[in-house]
Amino acid sequence: MRRPQSGGRRAPPLRQRGRKTRKDTKVETGAQDPRYEVVFFDLYGTLIDIRTDEQSEAAWQALYDCVTELGAQYESVDVMRDQFEKLEAREMVHQADRAIVRNGWDEFDILPVYRSLLMNRSEEAEKKLALPQAALKAAWAFRQGSTSLFRLYPGALDMIEQLQDAGMVVALLSNAQACYTRPELEETGLASVLDDVIISSEEKIRKPARDLYMLALDREFVTAKHALMVGNDERNDIIGANSAGLDAAYFRTEISPADDPDVSAHAVCSFTGADYDGLLKFVLDA
Repeated sequence: MRRPQSGGRRAPPLRQRGRKTRKDTKVETGAQDPRYEVVFFDLYGTLIDIRTDEQSEAAWQALYDCVTELGAQYESVDVMRDQFEKLEAREMVHQADRAIVRNGWDEFDILPVYRSLLMNRSEEAEKKLALPQAALKAAWAFRQGSTSLFRLYPGALDMIEQLQDAGMVVALLSNAQACYTRPELEETGLASVLDDVIISSEEKIRKPARDLYMLALDREFVTAKHALMVGNDERNDIIGANSAGLDAAYFRTEISPADDPDVSAHAVCSFTGADYDGLLKFVLDA
């Protein structure tokens, strides 16, 4: 069984972790500069294969069992679910009023809903596990209950390391809920190899917003022409990246949107599936 990881600390950028930089690699090997300085990856459908159903009875039963164990009092799964959905609707309005963007690409953070769901716990339960940690545990229980398939695509870690060995920064840029995604990054080993992690729920903005791509470029101290986005969603990952001036590589995987093309006219290269060999050849054989 997958176990939740505590915390939510962002991975420091490469330049803060002692890994060799692009310049260091060129000096040591005498190799020419790689095509890009930074490669951003989407997560689900690009590095991780996943199937979830948040409407499943198993998901809500798992959440009910967890919140009961944590000391919250609800008469039944249905009562708890009804309360969750009311809290979620209220929180969505609250966050929308405070949105940092007004173009429809503001991102909702689900974690406060789990905190609110646990507000009726006893003082004794609170002493055993503080509310912030209890909310993360409840969120993870729901995520596990809703997930029927979860795996890292074969070769993903090795591919990332090959890019880094060539002197590139490799960062995650994902539309996701951090309370679900950060434990999954720990479980798959991605947390220990990625140079940086940018998650939409933490930034309050989501792809394909140009603002999120500009934020990512600023965070990695790179210009758009020296960065590549890799993803499996044409609108979010390819066209979105293009809007900020980035090149983009397209993976047409099983969980790409159903109406996405097999080959994207907006991408500098397209692949069937998570073709890491093909991507490496394109990026490294400049």
